[in-house]
Amino acid sequence: MDIKVYLFDFDDTIISTKIYAELYQPLLKMVKSKLKLTNSQLKQKAEDLGLKKNKFDRWDTGDLCRELNLLEEYYQVLEKQIKVMPVLHDTVINTFKKIKAKKRKIAIVSNSMRRTVNAYLHKYELVQYLDFTFTRDDAQCKKRDDPFWQKLIKKQKLNPRECLVIGDDPEQDVIVPKKLGFNTFLIKQPQDLLNVLTVD
Repeated sequence: MDIKVYLFDFDDTIISTKIYAELYQPLLKMVKSKLKLTNSQLKQKAEDLGLKKNKFDRWDTGDLCRELNLLEEYYQVLEKQIKVMPVLHDTVINTFKKIKAKKRKIAIVSNSMRRTVNAYLHKYELVQYLDFTFTRDDAQCKKRDDPFWQKLIKKQKLNPRECLVIGDDPEQDVIVPKKLGFNTFLIKQPQDLLNVLTVD
């Protein structure tokens, strides 16, 4: 197998999601304040919008704010926190440098909104290592959906057999992309990133 393109998931793969845990209550407080909602009213609104809580029992606050037309307020809080809270996994830059030394391509494939991804990429100066990013904004769906990967293949003219999807979610980063012919690598802890080159 000759891997030519390394497709990295974002949250919980190269970025620690502890930043979202830190931001969760302040963002909910902001939403309740802006819209004058009680806890139960906010819960009902989120359910009416079809939002489901994740494995950490939290709503995706980006999705919540987008649906409630509070994205600018969301990014004011998030971008301020990104500036002060280091959440890039230590092994990322070292891994990226090794991949680039082999003259391979690196990309981000993410369920996050493009603006969120870009905020982190610029903060940690990762743009220099990337050949492209592909987000839920590009696909108009998430990685659990086959069309996400189909649109990625078409837009970037990829041969899935020459790509390695690296991520922490067994369904979205392994099962779904495998159906479309991608090679996959499941991350269970940040140090696993150092082993992605052994798949080649």
